Amino acid sequence: MRKRRLTLILCIVLSMLILPMNALAASNPTTPTGLKATVISSTQINLSWDPVNTATQYYIYQANSPSGTYTYIGASNATSYVNTALKSNTPYYYRVQALNSSGASAYSTEAWAVTLSGPSGSGSNLPISDERISGADRYKTAVEIAKVGWNTSYYAIIASGENFPDALCAAPLAKRYNAPILLTAKNSLSTETKKQLLALNVKNAVIIGGTGVVTENVANTIKNLGISVSRLAGADRYETSLKVAKEMGNFDQAVIASGLNYQDVLSIAPIAAEAGMPILLTPKDRVSNELKRLLDENTEDTYVLGDTGTISNNVYLQLPSPERLTGANWYELNVNILEAFENQLDLNTIYLATGSAYPDALAGSVLASLSGSPVILVSNPLKQATLDFLEDYSSEIRKVVAFGGTGVISESLLDTITSKVGKGNNYNQTTTNLSATPLSASQVYLTWNTVNNATAYNVFKSNSYSGNYERIATTSTPYYSDAFLSTGTTYYYKVQAVYSNETGPYSNVVYATTLTVNSALTQPTNVAATIFNVNQINLTWDTVSSAVYYNVYRSTSPNGTYTSVASVNTPYYSDTNLTAGLTFYYKIQAVNTSSTSPYSVIVHAQTLLDNNTLAIPANVTATALSPSQIQVKWDSVTNATYYNVYRSTTLQGTYELVASVVTPFHIETSLAPGTMYFYKVQPGNTVGVGNYSNVVYVATQYSISNMGIPSNIKVTPLSASQIFLNWDTVTNATYYNIYRATTSNGTYSIVGTVNTPYFSDNSLTSRQTYYYKVQAGNTTTTGSQSSTVFGTTN
Repeated sequence: MRKRRLTLILCIVLSMLILPMNALAASNPTTPTGLKATVISSTQINLSWDPVNTATQYYIYQANSPSGTYTYIGASNATSYVNTALKSNTPYYYRVQALNSSGASAYSTEAWAVTLSGPSGSGSNLPISDERISGADRYKTAVEIAKVGWNTSYYAIIASGENFPDALCAAPLAKRYNAPILLTAKNSLSTETKKQLLALNVKNAVIIGGTGVVTENVANTIKNLGISVSRLAGADRYETSLKVAKEMGNFDQAVIASGLNYQDVLSIAPIAAEAGMPILLTPKDRVSNELKRLLDENTEDTYVLGDTGTISNNVYLQLPSPERLTGANWYELNVNILEAFENQLDLNTIYLATGSAYPDALAGSVLASLSGSPVILVSNPLKQATLDFLEDYSSEIRKVVAFGGTGVISESLLDTITSKVGKGNNYNQTTTNLSATPLSASQVYLTWNTVNNATAYNVFKSNSYSGNYERIATTSTPYYSDAFLSTGTTYYYKVQAVYSNETGPYSNVVYATTLTVNSALTQPTNVAATIFNVNQINLTWDTVSSAVYYNVYRSTSPNGTYTSVASVNTPYYSDTNLTAGLTFYYKIQAVNTSSTSPYSVIVHAQTLLDNNTLAIPANVTATALSPSQIQVKWDSVTNATYYNVYRSTTLQGTYELVASVVTPFHIETSLAPGTMYFYKVQPGNTVGVGNYSNVVYVATQYSISNMGIPSNIKVTPLSASQIFLNWDTVTNATYYNIYRATTSNGTYSIVGTVNTPYFSDNSLTSRQTYYYKVQAGNTTTTGSQSSTVFGTTN
């Protein structure tokens, strides 16, 4: 009996030990998928991958060959990572691992990329190029900068576009979070900025500064996009910089600035961001106890911006291992800062910003930090210190990028700078966007971008990446088909542009593996027909092993006569010059030198009706009616007999058809509370369908809670066109939604949102009875709608 009891106890103990481990293993995150490596420059590759639902962080690993040892290089809270300080024209291989509190996933599948060719001294053949990143104003310029640097971002930094002191310290924190800096006016967030936050799939926005520079109205606007908002702010600019520095975590170096000017901070911002140095602001003649404590606990070295007229020796001598950086003017200080950190900078690309305003340089500083590039402050005409810097480093500079429009950096100034760094170097252009596509078991198809002034192109091939490249062809077209290859073999290619008396530099290396031979060609699969516009349908299908080309057949009925419309050596085709509003049917056949495949399944698509037949729906709006309902409305379209309503949960995601209605409105139900939804509307009739409307979006209300219901509602007709409503205040409510219908059991549409317990409904019809409901809410929840009240206009 005692033995049985001991055995039972032992089993229980083992179960307690084993079960938690099983539960732990079961809750580990799944393996990341969709890993992509995108080349940005000779020193930078950007990584992105699909999100893992339960992951809280991702680890990134790098190797120098497919079979090499993978080394941990960093972590990311977002589904992206920027890898910088790489060698030019070098292949890099990556894997990603998802983590949460329970453990780690398996490694993702491998992705790889080859960095662009870098400069090789004064004898280099590389071209000097210039470009501009700009918008109609400072807010749109910041959006355009974000588009260049980020496909997705878990975080976004929100800084004032009107007041510089609090915003100055934002760049190092943005780099710490791998996030863009977006600018805002004090009281309102621009439409373009809202769209960019959604396009980046931002989850957390960090506002820099107090409500005196960025109000709660902006914060609430961001929250209404379904994005969490936090704020880093102190009583003044000095305390705000401390808050930001503490948010960055550990650091051993820091930048000290006065905060009374912006040019000195903008000069060092991308350098500080890349090095993880916070930018701390201090008055000229004193160091606060909190600042001194923070520096003593963390830093070994400090960089002080400005002479004793900016930051006194009394402050300087209290700092850990201080080094002062000065200049006779802002442009000389800018150059002196860049030269002090020369060894940490990649001058392959330089960014330009005006020295007379801060917003463009601030938003661009974190983009520059991604590649370790400098931001050069410029004036018109250029200061001598700037001219000397450009001349001294001319041989290293290959690309010039201007932040802002021609109003801040003119085209003539940009041309002057480009010619300065390119002076005496008649560089030929590099062949770009080289791609290799296997078409069959014996053929690879190469394409690349046309090079200006090139008369021909040399094509080179090797059996290994670092092997001997043999010239296999010279062609006058930006494409080439390499045939008679071995089955299942990998080939490496590079291309060189030819000019009248010289050749350009080699392109990046690409590779492709020929397909495996099958005894017979299989029918093309996964054929898809996609409407592009009123006159074009795009066709795609999977590559067929051993196929040399594909025949595309078209008919106007599924059982009609199919006519060959094209023979292509790619698994896609665009059928153009079609008649609007007609349905076209397609089938595809694979072909090689000895056989043809069976036809694919038949697919079809109907071209859109042009706007003269069915106009694009106008004035489309989306209104949240409750935590589970959204109403979409639009203007009626002449000749339309129905409307298709499409919905997505992201701005640029896949839109699914959720309803076909005959009325110019639709109410969606059973939606998730507090969730952003995106809609577009398409008109149709018995002939066909028209173009989509613009996308509109709105978030459903938060789940109904115990917030009170408006009571004691009084309805007072004031005239033939106006009714006045008032009610008792609801505790904790910050706003009220007013809903109206023309019948008691009809559809109630929102007609106003107010932050007062009264509302005036105007522009009504005389002697008409209107029915109302009122709902209270705040930034986190909404209450139930009130009981119905009604009133009749005079």
